[in-house]
Amino acid sequence: MPHSPATDHGSLQLPGDGQLAVAVTTDAHTGLARYAVRAPHLLGVMVVAPYTVADELMPTGARLHFGDGAPPVRPYTPRPHEPVVHGVRVHGTATCADLGRLPDPDAVLFEGVVLGENYRTRRVADRARERLEAAVLAVLQHWHSLPNRHALVLVAARRSAPAAARRAQATLMTTEAALAATNRSIQEHEARRTRCAELASTPPTPTAPAAAATRLALADHHGQSAGSMVVRESAVNQPAGTVTYSVAGARLAGSVAIGPHPHSAEPVPDGISVRYGTSSPGNHHDHELVVNGVSLRGAWDHPTSQDLTPFVPRFLPAPSRADPHATAPVPDATKQWLWAVLRALATHYNHRPDISALRLAAAHARAPRRGRSEREVLGELRARQGELTKALVGLRQRLADSTALLP
Repeated sequence: MPHSPATDHGSLQLPGDGQLAVAVTTDAHTGLARYAVRAPHLLGVMVVAPYTVADELMPTGARLHFGDGAPPVRPYTPRPHEPVVHGVRVHGTATCADLGRLPDPDAVLFEGVVLGENYRTRRVADRARERLEAAVLAVLQHWHSLPNRHALVLVAARRSAPAAARRAQATLMTTEAALAATNRSIQEHEARRTRCAELASTPPTPTAPAAAATRLALADHHGQSAGSMVVRESAVNQPAGTVTYSVAGARLAGSVAIGPHPHSAEPVPDGISVRYGTSSPGNHHDHELVVNGVSLRGAWDHPTSQDLTPFVPRFLPAPSRADPHATAPVPDATKQWLWAVLRALATHYNHRPDISALRLAAAHARAPRRGRSEREVLGELRARQGELTKALVGLRQRLADSTALLP
């Protein structure tokens, strides 16, 4: 036959001369302690369970549940034998996170309500609340002094150990993956920092002089011919890696500056950066780009150079009118004509015979700034590496401790 938990009878002192009669039943299989309580104007059952205050494996607090049955107390769901105080039935819990502070009433968070019809709740009246809180303090103090309290706490810890072990294992795996990713990032940024230092300490490769004027074919995004334009290089490697093109054609005049992508992750940048409608620093050959009689301003940054053709990409960032007071949008035909011009120029820039030298020139100019940036990133990554390494020590210990508690 299954073993029935033993019940101890006694009485607890209440404030003043009051006595609280209790019948205490502890369950070695669940870690719960059931208190059947009786005093003048008070009758019912309270169940005390070990309570995990923070994230510890061994509970250090206690939670008292009003009414019979296993935790938790669910909102708006009455439990059998809930305490009736001065004719009022109370539903809820009381929690003590610091048992060492008892019998200080401020150490207990009392969360009790009166359930009415249709699950409506109201606060417990002051007289009933004072009576119930005194009983709760007495019960919690008694539970804290139980000779088998540690065994009850151990039972509760063992019951929650499987879930704790699963959480620790999952967190451990996530943290190990984060550390591996951080280590890979450190290697990548260290290689970039080294490359930046090499670039800063060596002279750049000379670039070719400005080429003669040439005519470029234009294409729409379907690859169909859209006419042509005359292109002349008005400045090369000013600023580093940038070529400024003067363009002329049907309903077309002005300048466009093209250089490597300004935010490339690699020390030697790839991609392109297109600027039109404004002068580049140190370059006084630029003038407004006029397409179909509309003066335009704008920019286009593209992170890679391998996918650029005279008809790809189909859409580019929309331009704006150079006139700051203009409100009318740029016509669609003007945008399409502009995009054909920019795609042709970007493709022409990428096929320059000295494109590698231009990218290296940009890399040399950016090397000191990029080197400082890489050092800052490496500092942050190494700090993160240290935090994750320390966290892994604690997680492995927690996994071992929770595994040791498994039944």
